[in-house]
Amino acid sequence: MQHSQAPIIDANPSPWWYWSVAIYLGLMVTFGVIGAIVMALIPFEFIASEFDWAEDPGAYPENGTQQEQQEWNEQKELWDLQQVTYNLMIDLEEEKPVQLALSSVLTLAGIIAIIQLAQQKFNGFALAFVWLVLTLLSKIFMTIRYNEMMNDLNALFPDETGQQMGYQTLYSLGGEVMCNTILIALLITCAANSRPKTIEESGFHLYHQQSAVADMPPKD
Repeated sequence: MQHSQAPIIDANPSPWWYWSVAIYLGLMVTFGVIGAIVMALIPFEFIASEFDWAEDPGAYPENGTQQEQQEWNEQKELWDLQQVTYNLMIDLEEEKPVQLALSSVLTLAGIIAIIQLAQQKFNGFALAFVWLVLTLLSKIFMTIRYNEMMNDLNALFPDETGQQMGYQTLYSLGGEVMCNTILIALLITCAANSRPKTIEESGFHLYHQQSAVADMPPKD
């Protein structure tokens, strides 16, 4: 007579599969909120108003001396740099509502995911995945936006910044994609291990169970 033992079921997986993700999200959401507050407090418009260290050189002195023309060129470079920097500060000030809106959406999504994970609800992992995707998309969007803002400044120094800024943008975007891909893989691992598992009996166990039954003396 053969006796088959019921499969071993791990009905209570470690709650740390939930809590570890919740703690990570809590830290990231906190840092994101701090970053948004700092960005909101930076007075870009006031900084822009302080850019008055150069004067408009006026028209080019075509009939002037070589020294006058050289001085005009130097003054024109300073004036262009001041204007570009001023416009950059204004653009950053106007970009604040967009950044705050993105930060609010990410914070709300993160808090909801944290609450679900703290309660050990499996859909918390899905919300965490949504948060990761939204974070990645927002970083890609802001990286492209900042790169566009820097175009005028880069145009003043094409030899120094043109190709270098392009590489830096690609490295930044590639790093974000790689980092978030790893995080998504870790999230999937945590989600998979948070579910109850059925551990099937191996042939080794079945063989020894059958041997033990065969060696048992018959009952009277």
